[in-house]
Amino acid sequence: MHHPQITLYGRPGCDLCERTEEIVRELITNGGSHLTLRMVNIEADPAMHARLLEQIPALEVAGQLMPLAISPLQIAAHVRSALGQADGKR
Repeated sequence: MHHPQITLYGRPGCDLCERTEEIVRELITNGGSHLTLRMVNIEADPAMHARLLEQIPALEVAGQLMPLAISPLQIAAHVRSALGQADGKR
């Protein structure tokens, strides 16, 4: 069975990234247990670092990137929307 994946782009020491990780983990725990979270350190890839540095924390779900993902309500809406589109429900 395929589990939809949420990718969080961030970097070590980023307080906003850590807060977004907490929000996503809470979202998964409270009803999205079929989801998985993948953490990506943008500092490990110079091109990714240059492209995303001013957009972190950024979330990618079903190929849709959400830059500056810091609002719990916007994060939840982004995940629902992206997964709905991926499932053909939208």
